[in-house]
Amino acid sequence: MREINAYFHIMKGTAYEVGKQQAVWLKEHPWLKKQYIQTEPLAKEAVKETKQLLRLYLPQLDEEIAGFCDELQLDDTYLTFYHSSHLQPGCSHCVMQGKKTADQKTVMLRNYDFSPMFDDMRLVTTHMKGLAFHTGSSLLLFGRSDGMNEHGLSVTFSACGPPIGNEPGLKPPAVAGLQVYHVIRFVLEHCETVEDAIRSIQEMPVASNVHLMLADRKGEAAAIEMIDGQKAVRRPEHGYIAATNHPLADQTAIGLTKHHSVVRYQMLIKALEEQRSSESLVELFQTEYPNGLTVHNYEELFGTMRTVMFHPEEGTLEYCFGSPVYNPTYSLKAGGTLPFHKHKVQFHQKDYGPSFWKNV
Repeated sequence: MREINAYFHIMKGTAYEVGKQQAVWLKEHPWLKKQYIQTEPLAKEAVKETKQLLRLYLPQLDEEIAGFCDELQLDDTYLTFYHSSHLQPGCSHCVMQGKKTADQKTVMLRNYDFSPMFDDMRLVTTHMKGLAFHTGSSLLLFGRSDGMNEHGLSVTFSACGPPIGNEPGLKPPAVAGLQVYHVIRFVLEHCETVEDAIRSIQEMPVASNVHLMLADRKGEAAAIEMIDGQKAVRRPEHGYIAATNHPLADQTAIGLTKHHSVVRYQMLIKALEEQRSSESLVELFQTEYPNGLTVHNYEELFGTMRTVMFHPEEGTLEYCFGSPVYNPTYSLKAGGTLPFHKHKVQFHQKDYGPSFWKNV
């Protein structure tokens, strides 16, 4: 067992002021700089191209990153955010609509599985002038990997096949476009409903291969499967929808399905078909594989980094840093705060054998 710090950070103000607050936070945690700042710069032309693409959807990032770099006296070509954006991990997630739950309220649950070596381990609340406030998991400081905004719109993602990226071991992108953490931040800051989000995402060039799941305050839900630039929208047929890490809409995708993904998906669908209570679903997300959805294989980049339960109608979320088998869960409202800025998270390593990674 080892312990790693997790963080909560609330930021308010203009984009430039939020950027400076990010930099001040990083100054207070200097050992994290190597995670966000490269030793060698990215070519200025590559940064320029990335900025031009992001500016269409996240125009405030120019000012936010300017504030960050001004505070650190840093050239933005050194930002890991741009290195990874110039073109992610395993997860289980589902939505059970209100008509299927005992209290008639929609719930969205997600496990995010990867490694603490490649995760911010940071939940942030962002109140930026002119944009919807939101609470979500930060990725490379400026991106988001999940979250809920002031309208109750909630969004999560899971990799669909091998994750896309420029880093060693990741699949090179088949098309030029945005990474999923750009898309999620856009949705949280600009959209109010599932339909708003779907319309926006359909117009975006997206390089990531992912399932992106959405739920809103009206009880609507959808999942968008994106593979090599193609997008397919799935909607709940029986009051629920789920995804793990293999294609579901595109049955022609070959070689993208792992044994563990099928096992987790079938387990999740069975629970949803049985119309279990939200408490029973939470228990499934908090139980270790193969009896549940939590996994502890961090050395092979497949360990549960967080478990989140979203309540769109109420505008609240329940958030666990790390595996829920070993760590507590905290409740807060979207746009709200936690009672700490840093706390220790326990990680326990376990290998699940060769069948876990078997192609099916």
